[in-house]
Amino acid sequence: MPTSPESPKTDVDTPLYLHAELLPNIRHITLYISLPANLGTQNVQPLITLSESRQAVSVSLPKPFDHVTDTIKLPALVNEASRRILATGRQGAATTADSRRREFSFRMQIDESDNSLPSKDPLIDDFVPWTAADMSPSTKLRCRGCENVVLDMPRCADGSENTGPAGWTWKDLPSGNWAEMMDFWHCHKPDPPEGHGHGEDPNAQTKGYGAANQVVATAGTVLVDVATFLVSEVDCRGLEKVQPSPEESAQKKEISLNCAKCNATIGIEDAVAQGWRLFKTSLSASIHDPTTLETHPIETIVAAQLLELIERESARRFVIHCVTNGVVIKLWVFNPDFRYSSSSAEYTVSSQRAMKVLFQEVVDVDSILNPDRGSSLSLEEVRLPEYVYEAVERDLKARNEMLPASAREFREWRVGALHRFERGV
Repeated sequence: MPTSPESPKTDVDTPLYLHAELLPNIRHITLYISLPANLGTQNVQPLITLSESRQAVSVSLPKPFDHVTDTIKLPALVNEASRRILATGRQGAATTADSRRREFSFRMQIDESDNSLPSKDPLIDDFVPWTAADMSPSTKLRCRGCENVVLDMPRCADGSENTGPAGWTWKDLPSGNWAEMMDFWHCHKPDPPEGHGHGEDPNAQTKGYGAANQVVATAGTVLVDVATFLVSEVDCRGLEKVQPSPEESAQKKEISLNCAKCNATIGIEDAVAQGWRLFKTSLSASIHDPTTLETHPIETIVAAQLLELIERESARRFVIHCVTNGVVIKLWVFNPDFRYSSSSAEYTVSSQRAMKVLFQEVVDVDSILNPDRGSSLSLEEVRLPEYVYEAVERDLKARNEMLPASAREFREWRVGALHRFERGV
């Protein structure tokens, strides 16, 4: 039976979709409104309303679709002129590659009084989850999957219970280029003072360029970097060493540390630092209250790794891969710090802080990891455990599907996002 004009059918799964992105450099917010394409043939126009506070937008449809409505909070306060821009309605219509949807887009200017915009330098804010300052002497680390305790109480160097003052000492490791600077200083250290001949400069140790000045794991102390905790082997429990297979050994795979309860990969052995590195992506932590477990999304930890490389190496293009997977992701950090709001079911209506990225999946791994000599291709390599790689891949694809159809691709790249850690949120 044909559908009557009084009861036209709509795309009931996603009848209305809103997405807003903050462009802080030009102080604009781009708002996308997506409707089923068949509503356009019925001349159905959305009713768009800016809230009194100018911090939220509501969209509804006229009768007989007036039950369809949605609201999102904007990433920033927009100016009063935005009301007139939204009132133009159909003038914001845009053609999309998705024939099932029809999009409207609007660009609104941020109000001059809004001081909540992110810093112009996206790296000066804290972007690393679980720093030494976040932890306490009584913190326990557990397997993220089965909650098996892997770091409980400090132990003595011989493995016995520590009878001294209880509690961990947490220390942040310096930035990733610290080791390179120490090598530089050791090779180009100042001449020793007169009277010391060719011996070691007595100031070398205090000034940090001595040959013995190397980070090593110490019992009772947890050294913290962007993605891992460096601990002494005697302090850990509930972990088992897993030797790499002959095929993996050929690719220089480290000795893996797996959970003794669920066999999940928790970390790797670090022979140079004489300790074990535990992955933040594999852990949950009870920091103050032993009954409360805290975890961080895998993507925020990977995003912190990328931001640290941007800060240290000025890199923006990366190749992300794992040893056991024949596919790599080429990733270009297009904007290291932006905010967006989305009305999709998976996300909150409040704004999210993220990195906007462009990505591709590449099967020819060797050509990416070993480019021809003289190639202009400059990529920073980021090797991840297999489960972390798979989680990042899922997040990128999900965020790409979240975007309005007209914003999902840029030339040969797909557009995505990785959420950033934001302290105090």
